[in-house]
Amino acid sequence: MRSCCFNTTPSFLAVLLSASILPGCEVDGGDNLPRVTDQGLFMYAEANRHLDEDDAEIAAAVYKDGVPVDLVGGDVFEASTTTERVLLKDRGLVTGSYAALLPVDDSVQEVFFNIVHAPIEAREDRWYPVDLVYIDPGPGELVGKSAVVSFPPAVSINGPGEDTVFTSISDIIDLSWAAVAAGDTMRALAAVECTNGLAVSSYGTVVEIGEDDGYEAIGMDKFIYDVNAGSSTIKFVTDAALMLLQELLNDLSAGAIDPDFVLRSVDANPIESACEIRLFLQRQRNGVFDVTFDDGTVVGSRSAEVTVNYVPVVLAD
Repeated sequence: MRSCCFNTTPSFLAVLLSASILPGCEVDGGDNLPRVTDQGLFMYAEANRHLDEDDAEIAAAVYKDGVPVDLVGGDVFEASTTTERVLLKDRGLVTGSYAALLPVDDSVQEVFFNIVHAPIEAREDRWYPVDLVYIDPGPGELVGKSAVVSFPPAVSINGPGEDTVFTSISDIIDLSWAAVAAGDTMRALAAVECTNGLAVSSYGTVVEIGEDDGYEAIGMDKFIYDVNAGSSTIKFVTDAALMLLQELLNDLSAGAIDPDFVLRSVDANPIESACEIRLFLQRQRNGVFDVTFDDGTVVGSRSAEVTVNYVPVVLAD
C-alpha cells in the first residue's frame, strides 16, 4: 500500500469530496466515477470550452474493471489539436483522472487524446506516488490507445437576461438559446450561492435538458429549496458533472473562488435567502474512443453562462 504521494505543481486545487447538502440528503463526491462499467476497459475523456475562453478544460482517465488505472513511469495522456499539444500531468477532479488546460481558438474543431510514452516530459512537474518517481518500466499496455472529441457549436444564450430577479420558487426561468439541432444534447449546471445576511450557503445543481431545440422552461424549484421541507425536484450535481462545474468556477475566477464551492454544507436556508444563480448552459457532443476499449464516456462540449437572482418576496418588500 502506498502511504504518501506528492504533487510538485498542484495547479488544480484539491476539493473536499463529500458534504451534507440538506438533512437526510447527502451528496458524496468521494466516488465520482463517470458511470464506469464494472468489467472491461473503460475510457473517459472530456474537453470543454467556455464561451470566449482561450483554453479548453481537458480531462481523461482509463478504468479497468471499475478501478482507475494509474499511468506510471513515462506513460502519460496527451491532448492535441492541429497546432497545440499538452500532457495531462495534473490530477483531475474526476476520480482517477488527469487534467490540463489546452490552448484553443475558433479554428479548433477536434481534440485528440492519446496515451504516449514520453519519459522525459512526463517527469517534469508531474504527480506521482512517491515509490514510483524514478521507475520507468518502458511503455505500458495502454500506450497507443486513443480517443477523439469534436467541439459542438458555441452556445449563445438569448434569455433570461443577465441579473433577472425571481421572487418565488414557483417562478419559471424561460431559458432560450440559439438552437443548432445537430444531434447534440443540452444540460444546465448551476452554481448557487445564498445568504441571509449572517450565513452563506453554496451548492451545485443540474438539469438535464436533452434536445437542442432552443428552449426549456425550468422551474425555480430546480435551484432553490426549503431546507426544512427537503426537495423532491432538485437534482444536486454529482460525478463528472460536479467536477466540471467546479473546474469552470475555479478557472473563470482565476482561483478566487473556494475550491469546494459546490460541495459546502447549507447554512442559510435558500428559500428564505437572497441567492445568486450562475447558470451554465452546456452543449455536448459524443466523441469516439479506441476500439480496444470495451466502453467509454468521451465528450466534447461548449458552455456559456448567465446569472439570475432569487430574492424572496419578504426580502424584496
